[in-house]
Amino acid sequence: MPKTWPLVVMSIVGAGWAVSARRPAPSLPADPAQIPVEAQLSSTRLRADLDGDGRREVLRLVNALTGADAVEKGSEVALAVYSEDGKTLLWKRYVMQETGAPAHDGELTAADLDGDGGSELILSWDRSLVADRIDRWAEIYAVDDPRRPRRVWEGSWERDTRRDAATPQAEREWFQCDIDYGATRRLAGRAIVLLKKVRARGGVMLDPPQVSRSTVSLRLRSLAP
Repeated sequence: MPKTWPLVVMSIVGAGWAVSARRPAPSLPADPAQIPVEAQLSSTRLRADLDGDGRREVLRLVNALTGADAVEKGSEVALAVYSEDGKTLLWKRYVMQETGAPAHDGELTAADLDGDGGSELILSWDRSLVADRIDRWAEIYAVDDPRRPRRVWEGSWERDTRRDAATPQAEREWFQCDIDYGATRRLAGRAIVLLKKVRARGGVMLDPPQVSRSTVSLRLRSLAP
């Protein structure tokens, strides 16, 4: 059973689009695998068959320091896809550089959401620069071609403002989301089912959490040419 990550609000982008890789900040190399060890906060390496061809690509996620003076640009979340032997860089994403927003504490999972033998990518990271606030964002990528992953969904993955002094007490909340893997797989690539768990509202913990489901129409595999 693949590890799941918390999720929420839907910001659908139609059938998805290929995300082009921009140049990373000058202090980081173009290839995430070449980020100096001393700049790495953490590094995760795993294998997954992304396009269902029987070959497992190499995935690397690096949380790194950029060396920039501005705190909002001081950290980076870098994701890269490599060929099966790990030698050829096929695709990369430098989140902070490409979005222009803070990015740290990145997490990655690969899971076959539609049961076709190819894994989708779920990338999440924290956008908050305040120690007492969590503001995680997530992206889901479908991969017909490992060189051109398509972002098919993005939205808030977790928010926790219970201890955030800048948030009024009445507005403090904590919610997390997840993917209902079983229900999503039964939809055979036509949609994903999200579970939103509200654990606190107005600064008050909810026991049990309030859970709601949302079905988001999308396309996990491109139509055959």
